[in-house]
Amino acid sequence: MNLIDNIKVKIGARVLAGKYRHQTRVPVLCNISDAKSIGIIYNATEYVSFEIIRNLVKELSQDERKVAVLGYVDSKKLIDHYLYRKGFDFFSKNELNWYSRPISPVVEQFIKEPFDLLINLSLEDYFPIRYITALSPARFKTGRFSPDDIYLDLMIDIEKEKLIMKDLQKEIMTETDHKPENHEIKADLDKKTETELQISFLINQLLHYLSILKK
Repeated sequence: MNLIDNIKVKIGARVLAGKYRHQTRVPVLCNISDAKSIGIIYNATEYVSFEIIRNLVKELSQDERKVAVLGYVDSKKLIDHYLYRKGFDFFSKNELNWYSRPISPVVEQFIKEPFDLLINLSLEDYFPIRYITALSPARFKTGRFSPDDIYLDLMIDIEKEKLIMKDLQKEIMTETDHKPENHEIKADLDKKTETELQISFLINQLLHYLSILKK
């Protein structure tokens, strides 16, 4: 990270910390069966993530729940197949200010929604997603464990799952190394499989614990 980027990160973190200190939100335990409105935010850069989230939305939308989804595409151009997806909103790098704060109208609307439950399904730390998660007035916030995250009320540690993925990738590489023509396919498969398994694991664990929470 160069000096300018480092300065941007520090300014962004300082601005977010200032806004967060002025919040009056008090966390309220929310069982998944009690949630009437759910917000989902995730990294939509890989299309495989969208397919998984879409299935999750179908499951959560039962029992007349309101489910809103916001995806961040880590690119300056929204992918065409994300356009006009009912119930899904997206924003990209073009909708960030100079220190990566989201300035999209759909983001502003999402942040204002007082969801019963907010689910952050990003597998990595992206400032725009952290910013939205931190400032959301949602009653209960969940997502991936990070030692520096102070904005979530329930976190799931996926590091063990990452270790399992590394072992699986080694097996795949061993089976395909003798076929040079498969190298690019293998790299795409590794990335897709890693993302798919980690998000699926995170979702399954979150839904499990959210189903047994009691006030």
